[in-house]
Amino acid sequence: MLLTLSMVLGTSLILSAIVYYFERWRLARPGGPYAAADFSGVIILSAMAIGWLASPHQPPAQDHAKLIWLWISSTLVFIVAAITDQFKSVRGLRALAAALAAWLLYDAGIAIATVKVPFSTTFVSLGGSALIVGMAWLALCGSLFARTGTLPRVSLGVGALTSLTFVVVAMLEPANATYAGMMAAATIALICLAQFPFTAYLTHGGATAGSYTLGVLIGALAIEGALKNTAFLVALLPLLVISVPLFASAYAWIADWRRGHRRNLFGRRTRHVHEMLAEQGYSENQTSLVLLLGTAMVCALAVLLVMLIKVSFIIKAVVLAAGLLGALIVPYVVLRLMKPVNPSRPDDEYDLLGVRIHRVTMEEAMERVAHFIRLDTPHLIVTTDAGGVIRARDDEEVRHIINHAALITADGAGVVLAARLLNLGIDTRVAGCDMVAEMCRVAAAMNRSVYFLGAAPGVADKASEKLREQIPGLQVAGVRDGYFTPEQEAEIVADIRRTKPAVLFVALGAPRQEKWIVKHMEQLGVPACIGIGGSLDVISGLKKRAPLWMQRCGLEWLYRTAKEPTRLGRLTALPRIIILAFAELVRAPRQKEN
Repeated sequence: MLLTLSMVLGTSLILSAIVYYFERWRLARPGGPYAAADFSGVIILSAMAIGWLASPHQPPAQDHAKLIWLWISSTLVFIVAAITDQFKSVRGLRALAAALAAWLLYDAGIAIATVKVPFSTTFVSLGGSALIVGMAWLALCGSLFARTGTLPRVSLGVGALTSLTFVVVAMLEPANATYAGMMAAATIALICLAQFPFTAYLTHGGATAGSYTLGVLIGALAIEGALKNTAFLVALLPLLVISVPLFASAYAWIADWRRGHRRNLFGRRTRHVHEMLAEQGYSENQTSLVLLLGTAMVCALAVLLVMLIKVSFIIKAVVLAAGLLGALIVPYVVLRLMKPVNPSRPDDEYDLLGVRIHRVTMEEAMERVAHFIRLDTPHLIVTTDAGGVIRARDDEEVRHIINHAALITADGAGVVLAARLLNLGIDTRVAGCDMVAEMCRVAAAMNRSVYFLGAAPGVADKASEKLREQIPGLQVAGVRDGYFTPEQEAEIVADIRRTKPAVLFVALGAPRQEKWIVKHMEQLGVPACIGIGGSLDVISGLKKRAPLWMQRCGLEWLYRTAKEPTRLGRLTALPRIIILAFAELVRAPRQKEN
């Protein structure tokens, strides 16, 4: 077997390299690409033929016959699929070719003739329906792989991972494996891996004949390699290994159904998931990574279920449910954590779980602050972290204050993550602590003053001194700690109004600081008012801020909690906002509008 597989791998690498360098040379010359050409399928069939037919090692007669018929049937499928690549109006012939392949394989003994009834020792014969099921199954697998074939790296990656899964399954359960199944799975895995580095030049013009053929081969492997002693895995294992192509093809259909386009679902061509992601600015590499990550997780789940083959059906069902949920959530989270390479032009502001947030960088935020100062009319600026979003959902007054502010920035990794999960354009954190120094620079550049209100006695004074040292020309109109009585508020408001600062920093803690600003904003007359929480403690040096690498990784909340265990209760806002984001995802659009 090792000699045969070595010949398969060598043939695949040589042919892939030849096609790759020839196509690079040819495309650099006049003439352009082919209208529709797929060298991947040719490489697959050639490597199979050389490995299986030219190898001096001959397997048992029955297994050798199965491999020969597998090659013949897949060659037939590829020829028909290649023809339909040139004449797309007759692509229905592919299903007929897959059905004919299923018939040839059925005669060769590649079929599931019986199925074991769960929770019993009874086997049920499928009879003539086994052929019909096989035909439908191969047509489905070919179609799903053809849809992913417009991204050749995905179809080859899925082919490699699923084939390797069958190899591992056969090794775990050798009593239920066949030589033909093991050889076919290992062969396809090696061929796909050999082509993977050369995918850029293996297909042209949207040709999918090779991917369709690969799908039929994977479908045949699923039939030959399925564990036939348990009904649970007979039905499940094949479905698991094609679950990602199935999901990718069905995603757009589900999206249209959720949007209410139910009448046109069967009369219109739905886009593939990678086409939808491309419209959002994600590159082919990013999309491929996410789809292959999902495939790897599902294949690992399939292997785990085989390892638990003798465990109770209920336990396997629980493992299956948990594994599929993880395989759905993890790639989605990874995708949303990626930044699109070419994002479409985002909106200026977004609604995140009922809370307005502006999409601004620090530079853009400072431009708005300068604009507020030039207008010389009162404006409220709010920095919102996960706790702020949760408070806004629970407190109508806080929600009203935030949603009517002039500028709302995303201050916290939880907000950015929730926004990305919901595919909103908010991808930059603008922290309140950083805004203090930047707003002071804006005020100094405009020859205007700032005022500090809040924190413990002496903290604001020390913070203002440090900022004056860092920012030449900074004028501090006044400093007042946050330990004052309601009776003293009028005096404080009068002092701020008298000194006429351009920026007012209020450090009374959220949401008290925002409520205090809104209550007195018209009397204060300050162009830019902002609540800054505990920022003065950090600026003054009373508290140390997280290292820069933790800030960039969105882990500042972890550092602050480690330094101040009393903040542990605030961490509940992080899982809450993520759970709310996922809940928002599954709601129908009409429900969201109501």
